[in-house]
Amino acid sequence: MSSVLIFIVVLGVLIFFHELGHFLVARLFGVGVERFSLGFGPRLFGATVGRTDYRVSAVPLGGYVKMVGEEPDAPLPPEDLPLSFTHKPVGKRALIVFAGPFFNILLAVAIFTLGLYIAGLPSIRPVVRAVESGGPAEQAGIQEGDLIRAIEGRPVVSWRDIDAAADESGGQPMRVTVQRHDDVLEVTLRPEPASAKNLLGDTVTYHELGIRGYAAPRAMVDGVMEGMPAAEAGVQKGDRIVAIDGTPIDGWEQMQEMVAASKGRPLNFSIERDQALIELSIAPDEIQETDLLGIKQSVYRIGIRGSGVVIPEQDRVNVRLGPVQAIGMGLGETWRIIRITGHFFVKMFQRQVGSEAIGGPIRIAQMANQQAQEGLLSLLYFIAIISVNLAVINLLPIPVLDGGHLLFFAIEAVQGKPVSVRTREAAQQVGLFLLLLLMVFVFYNDIVITWFR
Repeated sequence: MSSVLIFIVVLGVLIFFHELGHFLVARLFGVGVERFSLGFGPRLFGATVGRTDYRVSAVPLGGYVKMVGEEPDAPLPPEDLPLSFTHKPVGKRALIVFAGPFFNILLAVAIFTLGLYIAGLPSIRPVVRAVESGGPAEQAGIQEGDLIRAIEGRPVVSWRDIDAAADESGGQPMRVTVQRHDDVLEVTLRPEPASAKNLLGDTVTYHELGIRGYAAPRAMVDGVMEGMPAAEAGVQKGDRIVAIDGTPIDGWEQMQEMVAASKGRPLNFSIERDQALIELSIAPDEIQETDLLGIKQSVYRIGIRGSGVVIPEQDRVNVRLGPVQAIGMGLGETWRIIRITGHFFVKMFQRQVGSEAIGGPIRIAQMANQQAQEGLLSLLYFIAIISVNLAVINLLPIPVLDGGHLLFFAIEAVQGKPVSVRTREAAQQVGLFLLLLLMVFVFYNDIVITWFR
């Protein structure tokens, strides 16, 4: 299936659910609907049922629902007054407008829920593969290779159960049942508080046990970037970083932390190569990196790549979820995407997001094609993420968007009368101009990034 066709299918699904929200709530409140269109421009095909023309139009970059009495100053036959959108109470009009973005959010919840229920949740067997030196687990006598069977009497199926139990403990001691070879042991662990920054840049606190379900990545160099400090110092693929400034290096994460903490100060690297130990002085470069949200930040790098975390096949498990669990996790994942999207827009307005992070139809089509090649479930999850993005964008208080209409309704509710037609039309012209500028920008951005970078 070509990327263009996949893009049209993805966009069609998103538009259909968005307009379906407007349509269903309008009909619920007795508003007549003259046209339900997927796409803009000339009508390609469709059917008329009652007074509603259900159509597919020529330009597949949007859609609309045309309601009776949608334009306040348009002449309206007396028999259509009960069906008029404009003549409904402001609360009902607001709900009709809000229903579009809300249905996009419902679509995301439904996709995540069904995906989790049908496909399950990938996780790791509760086998201890790494024990932190001096951590709660080591103090309790837990060893690598131990199988965590239960916590506080509750069976443990995957590593997610261990993380959840540690967080729920609030730092109180926990009874942990461990299988070591043929022996079953019971130990007591007291989780320690820890903190880290999440994808949104917020500091989150949690509790940890000092164990991992995967072996820490060794500080083995899998690639060296040309022109970076490591390459200039003579680091080669296959080298193993043994120590930095005399501090033994246990894994890749520790090495990254020490490089980041250097602030560009030269570091003495002890490197093992062909069973020989060599010493190299490397001063990390300060560079600008863009994170997953497109936010630029200064980081220190020496220009090497590691092999990453490897989970052996025998340690992989797929956790089956019940309907209630799947719904709960579907709601949680949707809320997470809403927060990430909102955070992105806040950072964009604060000019902390690079323009290269803002994509349009061309890059969406490319990403949709990539997800389709990964499989149907990946494509559906991609649709869910884009659906949430569409909902958030539509709720921005910009005239011509749903959020702009909701802003006008809020003003009407406060002042007790509608915003004047002249004011609304002027605001909508400004909003349309801004929207067209944005469309030109994202198309230009897509073209430059796709074909000229």
